[in-house]
Amino acid sequence: MPHTPRTGPHDRGRLRAAAVAACVTAVGLAGCAAETGARDGGVAPRLSPPTSASPLWPQYSPPITPTSEPTGPGRRYLSIKDVEVPAAGLKGIPVQELLEKDPNVPKLVQAELEACPGPECGLRKPVYRDLTGDAQAELVVGLDAPAAGLTLVQVYRVFGTAVRPVLISWGPLGLTGEIFGHDLVLVSTGNDGRFTTRYRWDGNLLSAAAPQDQAGDSAQKSAAPSPPPTETPPAPIPTPTPTPTRTE
Repeated sequence: MPHTPRTGPHDRGRLRAAAVAACVTAVGLAGCAAETGARDGGVAPRLSPPTSASPLWPQYSPPITPTSEPTGPGRRYLSIKDVEVPAAGLKGIPVQELLEKDPNVPKLVQAELEACPGPECGLRKPVYRDLTGDAQAELVVGLDAPAAGLTLVQVYRVFGTAVRPVLISWGPLGLTGEIFGHDLVLVSTGNDGRFTTRYRWDGNLLSAAAPQDQAGDSAQKSAAPSPPPTETPPAPIPTPTPTPTRTE
């Protein structure tokens, strides 16, 4: 019959001491391992939500001003009657004839066209560029009216067999433009600096782009500009429709 050794008080003391030493060693090892792993940095800082717009009157809808011509998509400007689109497209239509038959142009333009052709004619050379991304060139017309101190920039597009403007913009005399991709950027320079307005095709019209999308937005100033582009001939100073952007 096997004999089980008995442990005395001294033996039990030695066992307890060995157990305590083993625990201390284990804690020390765990502490060393913790130095090389993740550490508790305390309570994380509270994140702040991004600032968002808060409308003053969220339930308010501005009234719609009645007009004789609907201003829905593609109906801001009237189509031009009695103008047939040839196989050559807009390049086959005389620019002066187009302006003379366009019901969207005011009497000021008609009066300026009386000097055309001739040395006093303010009609610039027509420019054809694809501004809608459909691989078809639009017609960009520039007309200077020195007596009024204004310049008209008008863009025409073909819709099936009809022609109508997709942009009519008045600005100070000398208004010019640039093309960035399919965007049209109108540039005016006056005593208050250089101002640009970027227009982009929205499917129906060339509309002014948002300020953050304007070309050459290096700085935006609050100084009153020389008359910025507007859709109607100003009298005597135009009220801007798009937001002008000043560039250095």
